[in-house]
Amino acid sequence: MIKSIFRQMSSEEMNIEGIDDIKMIHIYDLTGAASPDGKYGVTAVLVNYGENEQLNYTENDHCFTKFVNKIIEAYNTCSDKTSVIMDDTTRRIMEAGEVPRHESILSKYYDSEKLELPVLVNVSTLSKRFEPLIEYLVVGLYKTMGTDVEVIDRKSGWRGSGRVILRVGNVNRTTYFKVFELSDNTFSIKLNGFMVDNGDLLINVSLHDDVLSINYYSESAVIEGSGSFKFGKDSLREMQQIKKNNEQIFYDVNNYENTFDAESSLSDEVSVLLMGLLPEGLRPCAVYSMPFGMKYILYDIEEASDAVEVETFCGVFLWPDAACTDISGWTMIKSIESGLTIKNEAFRLLNISDNKEFIQTAFLEGTGSRYKEELEGKFVISKLEI
Repeated sequence: MIKSIFRQMSSEEMNIEGIDDIKMIHIYDLTGAASPDGKYGVTAVLVNYGENEQLNYTENDHCFTKFVNKIIEAYNTCSDKTSVIMDDTTRRIMEAGEVPRHESILSKYYDSEKLELPVLVNVSTLSKRFEPLIEYLVVGLYKTMGTDVEVIDRKSGWRGSGRVILRVGNVNRTTYFKVFELSDNTFSIKLNGFMVDNGDLLINVSLHDDVLSINYYSESAVIEGSGSFKFGKDSLREMQQIKKNNEQIFYDVNNYENTFDAESSLSDEVSVLLMGLLPEGLRPCAVYSMPFGMKYILYDIEEASDAVEVETFCGVFLWPDAACTDISGWTMIKSIESGLTIKNEAFRLLNISDNKEFIQTAFLEGTGSRYKEELEGKFVISKLEI
């Protein structure tokens, strides 16, 4: 089907396209860092043009890149650049033709070659990611029902499919499953052969910055339940509940202390082949090993200057069987002078490795403007460092 070549511009885009006859430009750091090219901060640009028209955007606004490019274009084509009112820092930046970018955890990716199509297919990792979780839930539910069970074999298939063979009581039962990706952080898993020959189990899994949520339901077995894992710097909080015939038969809440400290070694927690899937140059503050094979790694980096306090968070869901990580992160920047706090560079990315030569980084839905405009939906290939 041929898509329409006509697209209606947003009001913001129309205002930006109308920038002409510039009178004044001011580029500044919203959080009060020493200069826009300093290590931390949020760049903002103010332009006055035409008949006293004015626009002001920060690099957290989704149209910032388009806005800056239009200003530079209008500035370079104006007949008398000296008539444009600017401070020395702004004029230096305009003459260079590029507004500086503040340093962030994504810095290395901005200058990397970006691919429109993946080399490694994400869907091929789905069964390997969630197969241990499926086994954990199925075995746990059988045992909650008072049935002896053990796993005989499990096998991952292509495009999210697989099977788990169980010894249930004195008979073997094969459970087939299929994993579907509903969104970048939400997945649905369908099983058949659960408890009875035509039995079903539907599992929904959601990944948030610091929470893993699981909900499941079996119409044939009349079972429903949920579980959540809330990760923090000091502890992990687990909640589990199960209902049978609409009556609660299990409820449990547990807290597990974070044992990863300043003297701990990440190499004791993560294999060398998986190290390359983790953020570079950052040391985690917490590492949790889950009963279904997944690891959650939390980073919390605090830095400060005379002008700003910066705290960078990064949460990593590591799936060892799939050589895959789901990563989300953000930076909180606080101006000491004004007390203003800004959330900057929110991002979500997926790292997949073939465990041999390279890592593929896929950029998912994010909220930071430059991330969205320059990286979202793109793929970057990097060498696996061992």
